[in-house]
Amino acid sequence: MNLDLIKSLKPIGDGSFDKEPFEEYKKRAAPLLPNFPECPLENWIYRHYADIDDYAFLGFEKMFFKEELWSKDYIYDNIKSYYPDLIDSLGYQIYERHDKTWLQRYMLKHKTWNAPIIVFQNTIHSDMGKPYHLLEGHLRLNYFRTIYRKEKEILQDKHRVWLVTI
Repeated sequence: MNLDLIKSLKPIGDGSFDKEPFEEYKKRAAPLLPNFPECPLENWIYRHYADIDDYAFLGFEKMFFKEELWSKDYIYDNIKSYYPDLIDSLGYQIYERHDKTWLQRYMLKHKTWNAPIIVFQNTIHSDMGKPYHLLEGHLRLNYFRTIYRKEKEILQDKHRVWLVTI
């Protein structure tokens, strides 16, 4: 793990509401991760910096990204996490909350997520989900899986996914 790289990727500022705008962050961080498309850089590294240590051992600088369209059945059957409750514990909220969040409203209206989830093609690590381990998009996948179990037919047939290989 490259600790200097991890420190360099930290957004400047205090916390999630008082940090440098993404456009400034991108100018500084994108050259450090030349294989990262803008979307994963923003939705994963910038927005969830506090959690990136969970996957730093994979080597961010060695990651390659490919945006793909996956079927709803393939997503449901093949994307895993460290523990099942990480992708199946909060999805109930999409139906039970009366004051729906913007993400819940978006997914119910569009029948997909607003930004592709990020999954790692895992062929090596026995403690990680296989064949694909969810890196980013836990809440979106929780909602997706709940909709899939309750009203599979309303979901779009295909959904955008960032596939990470090393």
